[in-house]
Amino acid sequence: MWRLLFLSLTLMYIGECSPSYHDKLQTRWMGTTNDIVTHKPHHKVRGPPDHNKLVAMARYVLHNCDWASIATISILPAIEGFPFSNVKSVVDGSMANSTGIPYFYMSPLDFTARDLSKNSRATILVSLEETRYCENQKYDPEDPRCTRLMLSGKMKKIKEGTPEYLFSKAALFERHPAMANFPPDHDWFIAKMKIAQIAMVDWFGGAKYVPVRDYLAYNYTGAEMLDYHNRRVRLHKA
Repeated sequence: MWRLLFLSLTLMYIGECSPSYHDKLQTRWMGTTNDIVTHKPHHKVRGPPDHNKLVAMARYVLHNCDWASIATISILPAIEGFPFSNVKSVVDGSMANSTGIPYFYMSPLDFTARDLSKNSRATILVSLEETRYCENQKYDPEDPRCTRLMLSGKMKKIKEGTPEYLFSKAALFERHPAMANFPPDHDWFIAKMKIAQIAMVDWFGGAKYVPVRDYLAYNYTGAEMLDYHNRRVRLHKA
C-alpha cells in the first residue's frame, strides 16, 4: 500500500512540473491580471531584414523599438555644455503606418525638454536588442550584428490640433497606453526630430550612413508591430 501511495504522489509531482502544467498556470495568471504579464512574449513574427538592406534595416529598427536613448546638450549648472542622455518612449507612427520620423511625448519639467528649449540639437539611439532578437541570437548588445541606429538632428515641437499632431498623439497612445494617465498638469507636448544624419552599425566593418531622403521615402508599413499587438490581444483573451 505504501508503495502505491508513493507512486501516486510521484506521478502527481511529475504532472504538476510538466510544461503543460506551467503553461496552464501562466495562462491563468495572465488571465486574472490587467497589464501584468509574467513573461513578455518575444517579438517579432517577422525577423529583421538582411543587413545589406540599409534603408530597410534602419526603418525596421526604429519602428520596432519602444524607447530610445536621447542625448542633448545639458543646461544643468554642474554639467552645462556636457552631453546628457535620457530614456524616452518613442514611436515613428502607428503600429501599421511607419513614417520613419521619431515622435516623443514630453513635459517641460523633464531634463530633455529643458535642454532642448535652449539647444534643439539631439541624437537618439535605438537598438535591435530591444526586440530581444540579439538575445535570442546570443549576440552581445555591442556586437555589430546587433544593429544600432543613431539619428541626429533638431527637435521641433508640433503644433496642437494639426493633422500631424493628432496622428502622432494617437500613435504614441496606441503604443504606450499608460501615457493617457500621465499627470495632466505637466503641460505635455509632442516633439519630433528633423533628421540631419543617419548612422547605423549593423554588421562588421564599421558604421554606415543612410541617406535621409532614401530613408524617409522608403515604403515600409511596419506590419511586425501590428502582428505583435494582435498576438498579445489574442493571448490576453485566451
